[in-house]
Amino acid sequence: MANTNPLQIPSNILVEQLRDQMRRMLVRLDEIRQQTSDVSGVWMPAVDVLEMDEAILVRIELPGVGQEHLRVTVIDNTLKIEGRKERDNPTGRLDLEERPIRFLCLERSYGSFSFTVTLHWQIDPVGVAARLTDGVLRIQLPKTSTSGREITIPITE
Repeated sequence: MANTNPLQIPSNILVEQLRDQMRRMLVRLDEIRQQTSDVSGVWMPAVDVLEMDEAILVRIELPGVGQEHLRVTVIDNTLKIEGRKERDNPTGRLDLEERPIRFLCLERSYGSFSFTVTLHWQIDPVGVAARLTDGVLRIQLPKTSTSGREITIPITE
């Protein structure tokens, strides 16, 4: 029976085995993260919603998300923004057999997202606009002329 003392295995082989195990673990971890992001919304881009005098402004940070992967709708005073950020090939090539030597850091999130906000104002559909510039989606929802006025309601005994 051969003795498998790790001290007898050359260090470069141990390092390569450890790298291979870590690579497989990180790929599996990323697969699990992708599966859960589709279910529980783990990836959610940063969103700002602002009320201005004349409009509601929504800004969403979406670096790496193309216009073709976005959908913005308003139904029954609910704004819904849906999108998908796809993983690019880590080597930048189409060869599926090519893999990185190692992953040094994996922090970017991928997958689908959905964000909804209830609008407490009547929106003028004619002036609604959405624009994707420099990785930021800007949505402008103009209020109608009757919205935004304060009404004091008298309280009686």
